[in-house]
Amino acid sequence: MRWLEGCRKGDRRAQQQLFKHFYSPMFRVCMRYAGSTDEAEDMLNEGFLKVFSNLDKYENTGSFESWMKRVMVNAALDHRRKYDPKVATTDLAEVADTVEVGYDVNAAIGRLSSEAIIALIQQLPPTTRTVFNLFVFDGCSHAEIAQRLGMSEGTSAWHVNAARTRLKNEIAKMNNE
Repeated sequence: MRWLEGCRKGDRRAQQQLFKHFYSPMFRVCMRYAGSTDEAEDMLNEGFLKVFSNLDKYENTGSFESWMKRVMVNAALDHRRKYDPKVATTDLAEVADTVEVGYDVNAAIGRLSSEAIIALIQQLPPTTRTVFNLFVFDGCSHAEIAQRLGMSEGTSAWHVNAARTRLKNEIAKMNNE
């Protein structure tokens, strides 16, 4: 990548070009973890600061965008820990009262825009949203999530199931209106 060497040398123009080029895909990553656009912007800015200060750790092997995405996810997790340090839980009664969806959820999801899907994910409680993103979008195992977030593997699995149930119910409500 032509901007990489300039960024490593502290060239502000190269940094600006890299920022502009990767702003949208990295903002989408942050939006999945954030509860609002403002929070996603904070995560994105923190992530880009980490990218620029850690460019020497990128060894030009593999995709730079994949490396950068990993840095953004870690910045989002750091942000969550900093501003929401307690692990949020959901009352089991809330989960027990969920309605089982009796139609093709995948077809319903296919009719939603990516913005609508992100908005639904943002409605999840912060810890559930974080676990769901790590598992579904970033491909982490429950063991990896448990280690990163300081919870048991069972708790990680519970959060993924709670997220799926809640998202199915919200999609069902949207399609019945």
